[in-house]
Amino acid sequence: MNQFHWENDRTGGTRERIIRLLLAQPLTIAAMARRLGMTQNAVRAQVALLQREGVAEQQGEVKGARRPSILYGLLAGADAQLSRAYPLMVSHLVRLLSEELSSKEFEGIMKKLGRLLASAVPRATGDMTDRVKEAIRFLRALGSIAELTEENGRYMISSDGCPIGVAVAADIRACFSMEAMMRQLTGLEVVQECRHGTRSRCRFVVTPPRGRERRAVDPK
Repeated sequence: MNQFHWENDRTGGTRERIIRLLLAQPLTIAAMARRLGMTQNAVRAQVALLQREGVAEQQGEVKGARRPSILYGLLAGADAQLSRAYPLMVSHLVRLLSEELSSKEFEGIMKKLGRLLASAVPRATGDMTDRVKEAIRFLRALGSIAELTEENGRYMISSDGCPIGVAVAADIRACFSMEAMMRQLTGLEVVQECRHGTRSRCRFVVTPPRGRERRAVDPK
C-alpha cells in the first residue's frame, strides 16, 4: 500500500506560501511581498517560476502612482495540479476496483476510461503517421516523455516512467486504459508492452493496416 511521507511536506516554503495567497485572490508583486515580508525581487523570481510551470499567470492590472501594476493569479485548475490528494485517491480507487470487480469487469472499466481520456482532444485526421504523432503529442501533454521509433514495419512509442504510474502501481492492468486511449486516438491496432517494476517503462506497439503506404518516421 502506498504510504504518504509527511517528511516531504513543504507547505512552509516560499513557493507554497505564494500559491496560498493566490488561491484566495490575484495580487501584485508588491502586495505579495508585503504579506510575506520578502523583497519584491525575491517574490518576482518565484512568480516567474510559477508562470513557467503553468501554475500562475497575469490576470489584469491595478492603477499605481506612476504606472499600473500587474495582478498575478493561479490558472484555472492549478489547484488540482498542486494537490497531492489526487495520486493517493487514484491509487486507492484503482485498488478497490480491482478487488471489487471481476477481472473482465475491471479491464472493461479501464478500457472505457482510456476512451474517455482520448475524448478530451479531437480525433486526429490524416494518414497513420499524422495520427501517431498527434497521439504522442497528447501523451506528452499528460506528462509522458514519449519517443517514436520504427521497428520491422511497426511503430514503437516508448517512454521512461509512466504518466499514470500511481494507478499502475496499484494494479498493472491499469495499463489497459492507456492502450485503449492510444487506439481511440489513432484508430489503429495498438498493444501495450509496458515494463513494470521499480522503474516502469511505457511501450506501445502500433501496427499499420496491411497494404497502406506510410511516410518516413519523423517524431518531431
